[in-house]
Amino acid sequence: MEVEKRIVVNGGMKLPIGYRFHPTEQELILHYLLPKAFASPLPSSIIPVFDLFFSHPLTFPGDQKEKQRYFFCKKREVSSNEHRIKISSGDGYWKPIGKERPIIACGKTFGIRRTLAFYETNKSSSYCNKTRWSMTEYCLAGFASAKVSGEWAVYNVYERKVSKGRKQRKSREGDDEELRCIDHFTVGSNHETGPPPPSPPTSADE
Repeated sequence: MEVEKRIVVNGGMKLPIGYRFHPTEQELILHYLLPKAFASPLPSSIIPVFDLFFSHPLTFPGDQKEKQRYFFCKKREVSSNEHRIKISSGDGYWKPIGKERPIIACGKTFGIRRTLAFYETNKSSSYCNKTRWSMTEYCLAGFASAKVSGEWAVYNVYERKVSKGRKQRKSREGDDEELRCIDHFTVGSNHETGPPPPSPPTSADE
């Protein structure tokens, strides 16, 4: 249909202005991930397939203004030696944080949730900076995962907000820097050689 063509962007559905895709964890597992894993019809094509472990989060498809974006991707295992998942572009890696949590529906565990944080590679050194990018991974658990080969997962990608305390610290640091600049300018001005003082009046001028 013509309407369907207009709202499908980058393999996923672009919602009309004012609408948001905000499923519960149970809905995400039962109505989207489970059918995807078994190659069954989905309620909507709103979640695109994209390899999150290939590039930097800034290059992920979709509207960057959206607070949360969802993607289907094959699950990647964490390296036992490094406790991280390196991305193919070499821009950084995803690191699991916190504990895995079960997702229960109808009294049974259908899924597992874990959170990953993105660390960006510093090109000037070997040190990696923790960014505000995070994502929640949802994968199947229990009887469903045992029957699926090539396990799919669904990811909720988002950028964490800066805490008020951190904003205030940055503001104070900026004020201190401004004061240092003013002090430096003032001290420098005291040592500058200004124009010569006017000469005393001569008898000719009186």
